[in-house]
Amino acid sequence: MAAHGHGNSVHVFPISMYAKNLVALLILMVLTIAVAQVNLAEVFAHRGWSPALGTAANNLIAMTIAVIKGVLVIQFFMHVKFGSTLVKLWAMAGFIWATLMLFILMDYGTRRFEPAPAFDPQDRGSALNREIERTGENPPADNEIRVRPRY
Repeated sequence: MAAHGHGNSVHVFPISMYAKNLVALLILMVLTIAVAQVNLAEVFAHRGWSPALGTAANNLIAMTIAVIKGVLVIQFFMHVKFGSTLVKLWAMAGFIWATLMLFILMDYGTRRFEPAPAFDPQDRGSALNREIERTGENPPADNEIRVRPRY
């Protein structure tokens, strides 16, 4: 006969845990809205400090609240808090990976657009035609151009 209780059982969580988490998330949402109404750049400028520090403080406070809300959702709704060490490791690895991908994509926004060296916006012909007409680089086998330009 199979033993009951510890094998492949499903852990049932009390409703009060979800209710407390919901209340905490609602309080944090109200706090986020309240903080968004305060412009710390004006407060800092009024005191003689740089308004950029106020903007940075606004962003830091908003991101801190967002991280706390995210941690609550991950810990309780995704059941990572009650998972094994491996589950916690993979949850952390996923968010580290997502953060790295965000920084990589932010890097693309800082790069200058560099067109190809043979790009001429006035020429509507084929790119191959422009390549063949260059002298000294990639000359054709014979002097006949076999690509007709597009107009």
